[in-house]
Amino acid sequence: YKRFMSMRTDMPHERLQEFVVIDYSKEMVLLAVKQEGPKEVVLGIGQYGIDEQNHTAEVALVVRDDYQNKGIGKVLLSYLTQLAKKQGLLGFTAEVFANNQPMLHLFYEMGFEIEKRHAEAGVYELKMRFR
Repeated sequence: YKRFMSMRTDMPHERLQEFVVIDYSKEMVLLAVKQEGPKEVVLGIGQYGIDEQNHTAEVALVVRDDYQNKGIGKVLLSYLTQLAKKQGLLGFTAEVFANNQPMLHLFYEMGFEIEKRHAEAGVYELKMRFR
């Protein structure tokens, strides 16, 4: 629920299309999957959408609750960072709940140059420059 800033019990078809129809010149989506029998199960999603004016991208990560704190988010963010740098981006932006310490810790652990401000009650707006 932290990815959407609220609990989602449904996802309209139009909104789902934003996740499955991808223009890789404007955005990137990565999946972390695990083979369970004959099917793959999604454990995490990392994505960014490019802001062409600022040469940055809004980044977002979500990892299944029972797979958090196992390095999946870090691997996704590391790979997204590599891809963003190859596209010539200067950094990421993100909105993060102030109480989402694991996500904040991950961003700092990645070595980004971070500018943090309160966007609204309980939410930080982060600007993260690549080094």
